[in-house]
Amino acid sequence: MRIILIGMKACGKTTVGKFLSQKLGVSFVELDNEIEKKHLNDKNEKLSFREIFKKYGKKYFRDLETNTLSEISKILAGKDFVFACGGGTPLKNKNRKILKNLGKNIFLDVNREVLLERILKDGLPSFFPYPDDPEKSLDELLSKRLPVYQELAEFTLTIDKETPEEIVNKFLENIY
Repeated sequence: MRIILIGMKACGKTTVGKFLSQKLGVSFVELDNEIEKKHLNDKNEKLSFREIFKKYGKKYFRDLETNTLSEISKILAGKDFVFACGGGTPLKNKNRKILKNLGKNIFLDVNREVLLERILKDGLPSFFPYPDDPEKSLDELLSKRLPVYQELAEFTLTIDKETPEEIVNKFLENIY
């Protein structure tokens, strides 16, 4: 089974993905980690994906993301896996095509208040358009991203405050 987890930052793609891959006995791949590896290989500079975005800007990051996704999709062809992409990955049409061909896209749809709380726990993200108004920033991002996630997803898992294990069980009961 090839499963791609999509959704906003802090929706649980990585945590749920790791649990799910263990439960299914398949590999877990996280796009953000692969972006960091590719950047290190290309520029001989070890940075986190957040640092790459901050230092080189959105265009560089999104291009690197697409190139990395394209390479990873070839490596993963024919294999079973759980894949967590970045929150903004599906926004690019080319990425959506790759993700659709790669496997089943599952949208982790987290309650807005829970999502805001999780996002702000790590400090205000650099991609928030209104640094002085995190709620307005989140609402604007949700208005742009939710329709994209919903269109791409074959299944949506609605999440409130469940634990990662409860989310995985919900997935296995309803989708697998």
